[in-house]
Amino acid sequence: MPTTVFPIGHYTGLRRDEASQVHSVRRGWQQHRLSDDAFGVWVLSHGTPASGKGAWTEDDVLSAAAEAGLSDVPDHLSALTQLGLLATVAGDAESFARAHRLDVQFVGLSNSPDRPEAYAVGLPGLGPAAILDTTSFELWQWGSLAPTLWHSCQVRASVVSKLDTATEPSDVVGEVLGDLRFLLAHGCAYVDVADEQ
Repeated sequence: MPTTVFPIGHYTGLRRDEASQVHSVRRGWQQHRLSDDAFGVWVLSHGTPASGKGAWTEDDVLSAAAEAGLSDVPDHLSALTQLGLLATVAGDAESFARAHRLDVQFVGLSNSPDRPEAYAVGLPGLGPAAILDTTSFELWQWGSLAPTLWHSCQVRASVVSKLDTATEPSDVVGEVLGDLRFLLAHGCAYVDVADEQ
């Protein structure tokens, strides 16, 4: 699996006073206040719909940030990582999955008779934010009930196992993270730290 980045946290809005404005991102129970450029880098770490389920790397973030005209991007990447608002995943996908959980945004808008394998999610009256395939939809639908992403990997492994051959969670973690990337890039979900047990 190539090294990929994942944003951690949930955007809670823009805060203004007479002198400045900051963007607030909640990670666990802690609120972090980000400048416009730092927030832009955090947003770009979600990926783009065009990236699909593929890896989204720091180089992709740097390229998109340059195109958007953001400044001090390497410094922001480093600061976001130190704050725990950005995680890089390479060969440690299991560690990442055990330490983080998924929460969803939007509601299900159903599928259609002509495309029963495609599921729309979005806001009623505003239309779909994304059309999800079966595996992305299953993660979106059930992932927030799991205490960690690793639990979602365990469930998927048990579902895809054959009677004579067991599938291990480590066999499907890359697929689950690909589905997660798709959900993040379309704004359908966010990643947060798992509750400490």
